[in-house]
Amino acid sequence: MMRQTLIKAAKNYIYQLDDFSEKAVIEQIKEELQDILSFNDNGVLEKRFKYIGVGKKEDYLNRFIETSEGTVLAGIRHMGGNPEEPFVYMWAGFKIQNVYKIIDQLRSYFEIFSPKSYRFWVRPDCNDYDATIIQQRFIAKIDDMVKYDLPLKIPTDYYDWYYNQYKVFHDLRPDFVDRVTVNPKEMMDECLKQGLLYQLEVDGEIAGLIAGEKETFLGESTVYIDEILTSSAFRGKGYGSKLLGSFVSLIDAKYLTCNIDSDNVTSTKTALRAGEVIFSQECLVEV
Repeated sequence: MMRQTLIKAAKNYIYQLDDFSEKAVIEQIKEELQDILSFNDNGVLEKRFKYIGVGKKEDYLNRFIETSEGTVLAGIRHMGGNPEEPFVYMWAGFKIQNVYKIIDQLRSYFEIFSPKSYRFWVRPDCNDYDATIIQQRFIAKIDDMVKYDLPLKIPTDYYDWYYNQYKVFHDLRPDFVDRVTVNPKEMMDECLKQGLLYQLEVDGEIAGLIAGEKETFLGESTVYIDEILTSSAFRGKGYGSKLLGSFVSLIDAKYLTCNIDSDNVTSTKTALRAGEVIFSQECLVEV
């Protein structure tokens, strides 16, 4: 019963996917709910407890908690895996009316971690909260996206360049080290293995890189964008849109999905111009 309540609430208040098959949306929500509940597997709890080193293993459970407004599924998280950046993730089985009251009713379950914030996802058309939007989820039907035909190439050696681009960015913005993280080589190599990592060269210089991975979303073949990065020397020249448009011209899938940090205005504009739409927003309330 609690799961059904969360699934119904997610469809109405978290996932703005009304233009897609209702059955497919429900199945997607069920899958994502199960992914969250898998954090309660004993091995996962043990691993998180040993890594963070705070409290006891049971403190890392995702709990169904009854509040004055209804059931909330909540659990501790750490931004970028950093033990110094704890926050509480919430999935409410209702449209939250008083977020501060709900936080007060959850506080005792997580006080051992001293969380810095509470976070929850909401549909853009339901987002009337006094909260900071941290990131947004996007989706597009690939057939409807804007296409380009720049000559992308699959690189043989890319990671040092990629890593150094992030090092320069993090040196300039150390506050983003845990929020906008460099992908590990293992992840990027998997994108390469799937034939979904490309570089763009302009006049012999690397102008950008894009990487994705295959997944199933709404029951259909999908590519999730793990990275789209334009070299600092080529930013502001429209290469982001052309890189994305050239990439989608090459892939065989029905949907494209991605998450974009809300402070990344350039990537957000690139996604919207390409034909992607926002279907969920992560809200943050500091405590």
